[in-house]
Amino acid sequence: MTHFSTQHAQNDFAVAPQGRKQRNIDVILPESASRSAAQVITDLFHAANHLLDDVYYRVRVCPLEALSSDPAAARPRRLVIFLGDIQQRWQLDSKERARVNQVMRVADRTAFVGGAIFLLHELERGQDLDLAIHPNFQASAGECNLFSSEPGASTAVSGSVHSAISSFAAPRMLIDIIAADCGRLAADGMANYLGLEARKGPTKSRVALNLEQKSAGDTLISQSLAVMQDHIEAPLSVAELAESLSVSTRCLQRRYTRHFQRSPLSVYRALRTERAHQLLTQTDIPVRQVAVATGFGSYQNLSQHIRETYGHSPDVIRRSAFRGVAPETVRPTRFRQNEGLSGENRVM
Repeated sequence: MTHFSTQHAQNDFAVAPQGRKQRNIDVILPESASRSAAQVITDLFHAANHLLDDVYYRVRVCPLEALSSDPAAARPRRLVIFLGDIQQRWQLDSKERARVNQVMRVADRTAFVGGAIFLLHELERGQDLDLAIHPNFQASAGECNLFSSEPGASTAVSGSVHSAISSFAAPRMLIDIIAADCGRLAADGMANYLGLEARKGPTKSRVALNLEQKSAGDTLISQSLAVMQDHIEAPLSVAELAESLSVSTRCLQRRYTRHFQRSPLSVYRALRTERAHQLLTQTDIPVRQVAVATGFGSYQNLSQHIRETYGHSPDVIRRSAFRGVAPETVRPTRFRQNEGLSGENRVM
């Protein structure tokens, strides 16, 4: 969720959804900067909220003048991002310097993009830091005792201080920040999902990515999920799935029970339901053909699982998608670990 404000209200940081740790983020813009400069950053954290289960990022975008005039701005927060450009070094007057210095003292982490690295010089905090410095600033940064241990690097991390040479390099920096919150596996999976790095294999769906994170990168789980996604229209039996992976049926079932308290068939249905929802919202394929294309066979079976996951029938979801506005209650449910195996007697 994102707020853009020139004032800091008491309710700017709402409570995170139940079971998820909240991370508060302020994106600070220099004077006269457009709000759109922060769009990539806010979009990436919105994607993280959609993909990751452990944390919830609450993003607020505000100009520097609002931060420097508001005493409430000094309250603790998880991360402060100073978003500069690649043309001008960011400088402060004495009043701004005091406020920014106060904010940095209480922030868990800080990030500096483009010309914002010069704030570290203004505050006499840049010594001994490894920074990402844009070529436009190399000469002046050296004069200010700001250095990079790896010239040409687009991002850098030095303790709790992150930096990126420009807003275009910022997403890679943010992935490193997310890795500190959620682990490298989750962060790299998200980077792959969003196309921020070269893919080493097929792109994973949201459900598959979520499951891989829950399994802590278990190789057998990852391989079996890939096979399932390759056989959506004609689902394999558990025995066929196990055989394709050269493991026993019992071994495969135990692994799924250990990580998810769910059977492979239950996970398989979740992947097929996700694919059906994509076809309903992104194509004009007749609904009954969607049922066939995702292995449900009949409209009744498709409708049962779509309703359980998204809260509405396939027809309602299709009509809403083509109107461009989805019903408020349509929210994909998370793949929960505590649902047990009770659903295994239902039709696959």
